[in-house]
Amino acid sequence: MRQILSIIAGLTTAYLIIVMAQMIKEGLYPTPMDLDFSDKSKVDAWFATLPSKAFLIIAISHALASFSAGFISSLVSGINRYIFGLISVSVIFVTVIIFLFTYNFPTWFVITDTVATAVLGFLGVILGGSRYTS
Repeated sequence: MRQILSIIAGLTTAYLIIVMAQMIKEGLYPTPMDLDFSDKSKVDAWFATLPSKAFLIIAISHALASFSAGFISSLVSGINRYIFGLISVSVIFVTVIIFLFTYNFPTWFVITDTVATAVLGFLGVILGGSRYTS
């Protein structure tokens, strides 16, 4: 039971980090009210107008979310720390990959976001799993 709760805690924390970063991005670079996300050409045109800082906010939020999910899940799980940390990181990583390949993002952003999410997630698992708690 503790292992499942560790995954839920890690994913909940990751979700909250991403939501807060999205709120920051929306405050700085708001989405047009008339934008229809089912029309990919309009979404791609809007992405082309966004500055690179907007994409960096998203990449940083994904990386921090992946780190926190791995860290918290591996820290709380008790046994098999690395396995449960990697499960949480994998959920975040697959979600990010689906997000990245749904729309036509700039190539630099796709590479940066993918690498940062994977590396920081793995680092979170290693750091959380190596902590000694009794």
